[in-house]
Amino acid sequence: LKCAGGKYGLIDEICQRLPEGNKLIEPFVGAGSVFLNTDFPQYILNDINPDLINLYNIVKSQSEYFIQEAEKLFCAANNQPLRFYELRKEFNQSNDVFYKSLLFLYLNRHGYNGLCRYNLSGGFNVPFGKYKAPYFPKNELYYFAEKSQKAMFTCESFQNSFARARKGNVIY
Repeated sequence: LKCAGGKYGLIDEICQRLPEGNKLIEPFVGAGSVFLNTDFPQYILNDINPDLINLYNIVKSQSEYFIQEAEKLFCAANNQPLRFYELRKEFNQSNDVFYKSLLFLYLNRHGYNGLCRYNLSGGFNVPFGKYKAPYFPKNELYYFAEKSQKAMFTCESFQNSFARARKGNVIY
């Protein structure tokens, strides 16, 4: 995922400072850069955004079907402002978790600067990003799906994530 304020640029420094442990707990997983670039036996990955956590759980459990369906959204016809705003409206009106996850990935890659922003009514409101050809992260999704088999994704307060920690766990 594209993510404003993501940790990817700092990943080497972060990894050098993480101690060894039997589980990494990330109360603020975001785009998952630390998760994807470390090798702990287990992970608890949390974020307060249910759309993000639903996406992660679906990629974990239905990766092949999800990737096939998501790739269909990455076409020239969908890289137009009018179509972007139609799909954004569908995202905001849908209660179908799988479909919303497809659209969440689409909106992330086609929206402005990797932002994830909601209005006071809970509607996703990031504008169109005007990219020539948004990249479909197929290989990255397969990698995420494989690695996520070692992870549990939660959508709860960071305090609850901290409360899950046990001796031998690392919190980042």
